[in-house]
Amino acid sequence: MRHARVAGLGVAAMAGLAAPWVLASSTSVEPALIPVRLGTQLRLASAGTTLRAFRLTEELHPRPGDLVTVTGRPIRPGIYPGAVLLDGHAAPSSALLKPGDRITVVDGRDRTEPVRQVVTRARTGQPSNPEYFLGRAPGDTVTAIGRISGEVASASFRPTGPSVQPHAVALTFDDGPWPVSTRAILRILIRKRAPATFFLIGQQAKARPDLVDAELAAHMQVGDHSWNHPLDPPLAHLHAVEIRNQIAFTRSVETRLGVRVTAFRPPGGSWSDQVVTIAGGLGCRVVLWSVDPRDWAPGATARGIVRHVLSHVHPGSIILLHDGGGDRSATVRALPRIIDGIRRRGLRLTTIER
Repeated sequence: MRHARVAGLGVAAMAGLAAPWVLASSTSVEPALIPVRLGTQLRLASAGTTLRAFRLTEELHPRPGDLVTVTGRPIRPGIYPGAVLLDGHAAPSSALLKPGDRITVVDGRDRTEPVRQVVTRARTGQPSNPEYFLGRAPGDTVTAIGRISGEVASASFRPTGPSVQPHAVALTFDDGPWPVSTRAILRILIRKRAPATFFLIGQQAKARPDLVDAELAAHMQVGDHSWNHPLDPPLAHLHAVEIRNQIAFTRSVETRLGVRVTAFRPPGGSWSDQVVTIAGGLGCRVVLWSVDPRDWAPGATARGIVRHVLSHVHPGSIILLHDGGGDRSATVRALPRIIDGIRRRGLRLTTIER
C-alpha cells in the first residue's frame, strides 16, 4: 500500500528530503520583533530599530506650540516644538529601541506673551480715558497689556476717593454692522427696551449704511472701532498717521450717516498714550471694557457667554460683545438671557456717556 511505503521510508531518506527545506529556512530568517508601547498601545518593532526609524514608520509628528496674545490669538505660530520621548525622557534619534520601551508623543505647549502694567488716573466728575468702567470716581485703573500685541488682558479699578458709581451696566457690540446678526440683535434690544452702544468698523459701515440707519432709528449709541480692524501689527504699534487714519476715516463715514462720534474703541483693546492723544484730537474718548465673555472665540456657546457675563457683571461694568466679524448666532441666543439676568440683579442698562 502507498501508505505503508511512505511510512517505511528510512531515516536517511527522510533526512535527504528535509535537507533542502533546512537550507532554505537558514537563508530567509525573519528579524526578531520586540514589543514597545506607543502611548497606551502595544507595537512590534524589528530588533535594531532606532527611535528615528520608529518615528518615521509610525508617522509621529508632535504639534508645535504657538506664542499667543493675552486673548489667545496666535502671533508666532509653531515656534515651540513638541517632542517624542523615550521612557519619559528626551533621547537621541539614534537610540536603539529595547523590549518594553515606552514612546510618548508630546505636543509643544502654547505660551502667552508677557504683559506690562499700565496705571491711569481718573478724576472725580469725568470718566477715565481710556474708560473701562462707568461712573465717576477718583482712582487708578490698573491694566495688564500684552507686550507684543498691545491687547488688554485685564483691568481693575482702585478708588482713591468717594465713588459716584451708577447702578447701571453698558452693553456694547463690536465689529459690525454685519448682515443678519446686527438686525437680530437690534430686534432683541428693541423688544426688551434695552439701550446699547455699537462700535462700528468703517468699511462695514460704508458697505451697510442701512444697518447704521437702523441702529440710529432704534436710539442706540454708535462709536468708532477703526477702519479695518488692524491686529497684526496691532493699532498701538502703527505709525501715528496710520492710527489717525484708522479713526478719522470711520468717523467721516459715520458723520455723513448722522452719527455724533464721541467714543473710540481700539481693536483688541490695543491702546497707548499716542492712541489716546490722537483719538482725543478727533473728539473721541477711548472706551474699553471690564467684562469679556470672548463670544468671538471658536466653540463659544450661548450658555457659556451668559454664565461668564452674569458671574462677572457689577455696577458700572462695560460688557464687550460682538455683532459682527463672523457667525454670532451664539451671541444672539445669549442676549435675552443676559438682559434679563442683569435686570434681575437690580441693574439698569445704559449707553456709554457722550
